[in-house]
Amino acid sequence: MASTQGCAMWAAGLFWALPLAAQPAGELEMPSCVSGSPPLRVSASAERATLDRTDRGRFHEAAQARYPLYQRGGFVPAQVLMVRRGGQWQYMTLWPQGPNGLCVSAVFAADRFDFTPGWLARYQPRAGESDD
Repeated sequence: MASTQGCAMWAAGLFWALPLAAQPAGELEMPSCVSGSPPLRVSASAERATLDRTDRGRFHEAAQARYPLYQRGGFVPAQVLMVRRGGQWQYMTLWPQGPNGLCVSAVFAADRFDFTPGWLARYQPRAGESDD
């Protein structure tokens, strides 16, 4: 499990680090999975953490139960991030996007899910770290 978690942490770090080269200092731009949609912008110093495989599955099931249209495509997210934006916690689901890496498929208000306080305590999201 340690190697799987390490791989997920490396991938999350790579996801957050790659957009920095093309972005103004202090901002990350993440592509949307929806063709023609603008990218999602996040402060480079935003607090964030990547859910592990078990919690990613739990989040996926809860999001499907709460928002039935969320999974009409039948895909499971490659990653789920907890990110603080605009003072509020959000979950971002990320899907593979060919050779370009990952794209943002959906964003959810974290306060809608009862497990969020426990996950914030467990993951202790940190600002601007590339190895969430």
